[in-house]
Amino acid sequence: MFVLHFSPKPLNQQLLAVLISTALAGGALAAAGAEPSKPVAGAAAKGAVKPAAKKAPAAPAAPVMIEAQFVRELGGISEYSLPNGLQILLFPDEAQSTSTVNITYRVGSRHESQGEYGMAHLLEHLVFKGTPSNKDIPTALAERGVRFNGTTTNDRTNYFASFNANPDTLAFMLGLEADRMRNSFIAKSDLDKEMSVVRNEFERGENDPMRVLSQRVQAVAFDWHAYGHSTIGPKSDIENVPIEKLQAFYRRYYRPDNATLLVAGRFDREATLKLIAERFGPIAKPAEAIPEPYTEEPAQDGERSVVVRRIGGQPTLLAHYHVPAIAHADSAPLLVLSLLMSMQPSGHLYKELVESKLALGAGLGGLGGQAPGSAQAIAVLAPGADVSAVENKLLALVEGRAGQPFTEEELARVREVALLSYRQQMKSPEGLIQQISSLLGAGDWRLLFQLMDDLPKVTLADVERVRKAYFKPANRTLGRYLPASEVERVQIPAAPPLAERLALLKPPPVVEQGERFEPTPQALESRTQRKTLPSGIELQTLAKQTRGNSVTLQLQLRWGEPRATTAALGTTMVGQLLAEGSTHWDKQKLRDEMVRLKANLNVSAGNQGATLYLSAERDTLIEALRIAAELMREPRLPADAFERLKRQGLAALEGSRQELHTMAAEANRAHINAAGGYHPGDPDYRPSLDERIDELRRTTLADVQRFHRQYWSADAARVAVVGTLPAGLDAAIEQLFGDWKKTDAPRFQRHIAAALKLPPARFDVQATDKANATLQMVQSFELSRQDADYLPMMLAVHVFGAGGMESRLSTRVRRQEGLSYGVGAGLSADYFGRSASLEISGSYAPQNREKILAVIREEVLAMSEQGPSEAELARAKHDVLEGWKQGRADDGRLGGALLWYAELGKTWPYEAEREAQLQAVTLEQLRAAWRRLIRPEAFVVTTAGDFAGAAGK
Repeated sequence: MFVLHFSPKPLNQQLLAVLISTALAGGALAAAGAEPSKPVAGAAAKGAVKPAAKKAPAAPAAPVMIEAQFVRELGGISEYSLPNGLQILLFPDEAQSTSTVNITYRVGSRHESQGEYGMAHLLEHLVFKGTPSNKDIPTALAERGVRFNGTTTNDRTNYFASFNANPDTLAFMLGLEADRMRNSFIAKSDLDKEMSVVRNEFERGENDPMRVLSQRVQAVAFDWHAYGHSTIGPKSDIENVPIEKLQAFYRRYYRPDNATLLVAGRFDREATLKLIAERFGPIAKPAEAIPEPYTEEPAQDGERSVVVRRIGGQPTLLAHYHVPAIAHADSAPLLVLSLLMSMQPSGHLYKELVESKLALGAGLGGLGGQAPGSAQAIAVLAPGADVSAVENKLLALVEGRAGQPFTEEELARVREVALLSYRQQMKSPEGLIQQISSLLGAGDWRLLFQLMDDLPKVTLADVERVRKAYFKPANRTLGRYLPASEVERVQIPAAPPLAERLALLKPPPVVEQGERFEPTPQALESRTQRKTLPSGIELQTLAKQTRGNSVTLQLQLRWGEPRATTAALGTTMVGQLLAEGSTHWDKQKLRDEMVRLKANLNVSAGNQGATLYLSAERDTLIEALRIAAELMREPRLPADAFERLKRQGLAALEGSRQELHTMAAEANRAHINAAGGYHPGDPDYRPSLDERIDELRRTTLADVQRFHRQYWSADAARVAVVGTLPAGLDAAIEQLFGDWKKTDAPRFQRHIAAALKLPPARFDVQATDKANATLQMVQSFELSRQDADYLPMMLAVHVFGAGGMESRLSTRVRRQEGLSYGVGAGLSADYFGRSASLEISGSYAPQNREKILAVIREEVLAMSEQGPSEAELARAKHDVLEGWKQGRADDGRLGGALLWYAELGKTWPYEAEREAQLQAVTLEQLRAAWRRLIRPEAFVVTTAGDFAGAAGK
């Protein structure tokens, strides 16, 4: 698929990504893993769910062998079951160097009752709090280098863990999931702390106007069904739900016959099945049946409306329509309709609203879940736009009263896009099981393949049929009252029995297998070839057989002197406008061709360079590269697209005035500029919001064209290619880019920022009507990545706040004090210069500002006075090394590393040297680096939030 990347992301692309989603996600508990310290076993926490009493040992008897029974195989995924009802899905892929374990429980927010809203999501948080055998789950996962997550939707809750393939880690993960299926503490002491964390997550969502609008519309659209309730729940239920209800909810739904265990990536199938049977087989299936909600939403009997008034953001229209459950055969035509309306540039909403400048972005998307759900049409407007005119046009288009009929060419295009998306999913087992996890809550994992089987059969008649059936005024909820001449009810048909629906499902096409490859520095070096082409282009290739014969290419271009390019106008808009095509390829043909070639094309561009990111398959890469070369060398740069992007950019800047991050940046920018002696035109100068708006307003299409004409070239170019390499690659690169030279173009000069001496200061910004507040603490110092202190300091910051939930900041602020959903720290340091900084950031309730600042200062002081322990250092080393190893499992990151090492004049053995240097860091070196560089009193502190409103409450 074709996506042009730039920053900020186009508003209409953001909308399309949101609208095509088939699940409404609640909050997620996410963290990165860390380093060894064995979990401590002991007595259950006070107020916890008591494990079932163990019977006295009986006389020795022959052990009962529990075995997983094969059920079916589809798309390379094998289904098994245990006698206790646990469903097992295995998706082995030897080409992966990682393994993924995912357990999905068929319980979500639709299973909640009044006073318990948000309970499924709150329980997801508490399940990470431990069992009698695994008291500290985040640390236990961290010490094994496991990256983990948990998410809750309307229909299901899942727990996801990914790690470098290792039989011992896999065995631990299976044992852990079996243990916390029935033995989690779910303790009152944990609820008291985690409740405020979830409340802070809720408050963060209340700062997002789009999310608030969607929640309010959902609530009005559904009279009775639980889909009308937000997954995270209301603040009152989060704060007051009794622990006894959470414990009962846990016992009711966390059971083997309500769960599906998914394992993907590299693992031994037979050994894994045996492990699963050993770990999960002894868990008894409860005698009581799983309760299922039986409330059905009645047909809507007229237009509904809702108005949300908040400070900040951009005017938005959202129209909601009820549609059938995803198991219904109408889901495929509904998805095709969404794409026909939303895809760029052919989508009817895009052409009629965005290209005509009536709206900044527009789209249609959404499917049902386990029960009838929602399709939503959305349009985002510029400040001062004619809301009524856009509303009328939006509804007329969606409901089929305006616009041109769809054509067979458009239908063929969206079907190709959908099938390519399916093929791309099949190349990534770890990503695919996340899609499957969502569909498990909707009824059956095979629904994904059913949808893919249905899409090629959708006709234009099917599309018009579903539009006429569901997209009616009487089935609509909007932000305005509209009288109707008559009452009309839309009856949502029931989905057929799943067995009947899936009976004739055919196996999906096979995707080529990849090779087993261990991405060690030594192995990577043995596969890497480096050469300089006759034109001077530096080429690095890393050959390996990948799943689906995929291959990624990165082309890096460099140019110019930093002061001159900083002063130039329109430098970033060149990359944005490449999406509009070249002199020979218009926008639509370009997108169609990328779909045909199974290719993804991204171009990121800035003041001093651009990078092409191209992924395709072995047989299509060179053809896709030929199109990319023409696009970069001869871009169309049309005036109408330039004006559209300019309007979108100006609207986004104006709409950000009341956002906390913008207000904080406005507050401290003058202090930073003064400390560095920065003035307008300097590369390091921080412009105000008004200055950024003024610069964009002054930018003309001629500026953009001039910058491309003067700077864009392959005078300084590097290429990295990873994957199943096509024949003739070297010659193609030389032919396409070798003669793209500009002898009079300014040559690349690296900008090296001087180390900043930033005096301590504090800035408190009062925002209005914001439920959540933010903080930023920054301290600058001299440090280069080449210094001996860099690795010790990196490990120190990892222990302090960059290491996920087991870091000191997260442990104290989130897990112990319950003050923040997200808090952490990061180290920034240049490689060629000596400018570095430590940044601490977090979110919190406004009334807790001084308390959270005091806690953070205590932890900074403790790092300076006592420093980390040997155990903390060991965990940090292990976590960082595991992260580096996991990074080498990603082909895109391998390509980026090849380019970076070429710039440094290094090879893969340099990575092995860095690993050895990191392993050799001592506790004394770490403490010395922190104490030399960090002064607890020297931070610049910036807070933003509705502190006056919190005080009034």
